[in-house]
Amino acid sequence: MPSHFTLRMQFGPHEDPKDITRQLDQLVRAAPVDEIMLFCFAEEQNDGHDTLERVKLWLDRSRPYRDALWRAGVQVSLNPWHSMLHCDRGRSLKPGQEWQRMVDPTGREARAVVCPLDPAWQEYYRAVLGLFARERFRVVWIDDDIRYHNHGPLEWGGCFCPLHVAAFNERNGTNASREELVHACLASGAPHPWRAQWFDFWQETICALLDEWRGIIEGGGAKMGLMSSAMESHAAEGRRWAQWWQAFGGGNPPVHRPHFWGYSDAMGSMLIHGIASLDQNRSIQPAELESGPEIENFTYGQWNKSFRQTFAQMAVAHILGSTNLNISLYDFMGNRPDDEPERAAFLTRVRPAMDWLADMFPMTMRSVGAGVPWSEEMGRTMRTPRGSTWFELTCPPRGWAYWLGAAGIAFSARAQQAVNALAGPLAWSFPDEQINEWLAAGLLLDGPAAEILVKRGFGAMIGVEAARQVLQEEVLYSMEHCLDPRFALRVGAQMSVNDRPHTRALLQGALAGGAVMLTDLRDPLQRVVGHGAFIFENRLGGRVAVVPWNASAGATPEMNVHRAAQLRRVVQWLARGGSVGWAEGGAWLVPQFLTDGSAWRAAVWNAGPDEIGTFTVHLPDGMPRLRMGWHCTPAGTREPAAIDGGVIRTVRPVHQWDVVVLVP
Repeated sequence: MPSHFTLRMQFGPHEDPKDITRQLDQLVRAAPVDEIMLFCFAEEQNDGHDTLERVKLWLDRSRPYRDALWRAGVQVSLNPWHSMLHCDRGRSLKPGQEWQRMVDPTGREARAVVCPLDPAWQEYYRAVLGLFARERFRVVWIDDDIRYHNHGPLEWGGCFCPLHVAAFNERNGTNASREELVHACLASGAPHPWRAQWFDFWQETICALLDEWRGIIEGGGAKMGLMSSAMESHAAEGRRWAQWWQAFGGGNPPVHRPHFWGYSDAMGSMLIHGIASLDQNRSIQPAELESGPEIENFTYGQWNKSFRQTFAQMAVAHILGSTNLNISLYDFMGNRPDDEPERAAFLTRVRPAMDWLADMFPMTMRSVGAGVPWSEEMGRTMRTPRGSTWFELTCPPRGWAYWLGAAGIAFSARAQQAVNALAGPLAWSFPDEQINEWLAAGLLLDGPAAEILVKRGFGAMIGVEAARQVLQEEVLYSMEHCLDPRFALRVGAQMSVNDRPHTRALLQGALAGGAVMLTDLRDPLQRVVGHGAFIFENRLGGRVAVVPWNASAGATPEMNVHRAAQLRRVVQWLARGGSVGWAEGGAWLVPQFLTDGSAWRAAVWNAGPDEIGTFTVHLPDGMPRLRMGWHCTPAGTREPAAIDGGVIRTVRPVHQWDVVVLVP
């Protein structure tokens, strides 16, 4: 199935429809465009909540070029930029818009962002959607402001307004104030029952609203699409995805536009972030849906994001089974598309590669590697360190993906049979039965996750009788010293743990008999001041490896040859000599392996600035021997790669953001 290019664009009602029609006609002739997603009242052209009269004006002024696109065989969808509104940015409600505005946990009230429970606003937005439903659109999108988090200038978001507090009290038979509710939801220790009740209340009220909106939109013949944000942000709202898919699909395949990459050019570690984020989305999507990730570029143009990195984002989307690409290349002020003809040329250049990738990686394929499982329940299970802000309910869900990916080890957002990895407070998110299942196989833990499992009563299963976090002020650690030749490039090699984000605190415990130290901690004078990483075989027959540091501290891991060697060998030991799949031959060489149970595919990326000519791929267990390979570049080229066992050689060097696709 070929790719589907949807360009995201905006033109205002002040612009001449005839001129826009000419511009769009030139664009769709010059570039392989399947669909135009028109924004209305977005970003620079947003003036708060527009009146119904202005909405009608936009529809009237845009109708000529929308009709022309349909006649040209180009589909048209609509993305109203807001429902509740993303943020104030100096906007405020207009005369007559006497709506309840959003209130954050501290009691601050927004100027323009509205509360979704306000009946007058609900009536207004039903009328807006009714106007849109009378027009011809393939999809009418609900943007990701239909959320509780991230509504600046509020702290975290909302809504904790009087309407919400009163409705919660009526629903649960309570008589709590906003302050009491927030205090209970953020209380330290085991989550207070009100947190789950508050999350359920939020979820059910907004899904009821969405179900009503879908009826309006589908009544006009369009589909209702969802844009979503990061999984951890939605988990801090208590979102449970099955109910959202029902609200958006109503029993039919939903339409989803996930966010998974930064808006601007970023370091190579963004590739790992993008793979992990999109794979998390894929792990909760139903089998039947339209998945069109957002290919971000804001604030617009090549100075902000290069075509090379844009290519990589598009390719990752298709490798992970996306059906559509929702592409941001054009600004929202309505400037002429031909002001920068290189954009159309870029789309034309990469389209054959995207069609090929879409065919090579269908939606039925699933990622394979070390499991880095996450849970939609993580916001409900978080233990807050201070209980002072709603941000404390945001659980970092990708920690091990960054470290494993940087070490060249394949990973999956789904739990795997052989090896799984838990980092940080995610260890609170899974029931005992699931933890025991992973402990009976291979389990990699960071220091915070190990400490949590000790608190949960699993200490005897991971080789620790007691555990706590220590700071450098207590124990002057600065180096981690390699002891075991099986798990190091060489004995005596050292890695820094000196005042780094992931080493602000380190796990120290009373190791059980049978635990084997792989490294120790040393001070600046080489004195041993504690244990480092260790391994343990438990009574379930499982294998556990624990590192003392925090794998969730940031998205750019501090990788080096010694850490990479340690992690590769530890994961191989956890897999009992098997392989989860990995690659070697250069820094920031990032592999992906996927299968549908019979067919297999691999993709190996160069996420670093140094070119690579030859590298070695170690296939995951079950994947047949490689037969064919192709080197794909942002220039749109695709050249055969030579395969000699696991050694891959390309005709030209593999540069940053290039990918080599491999097939058995």
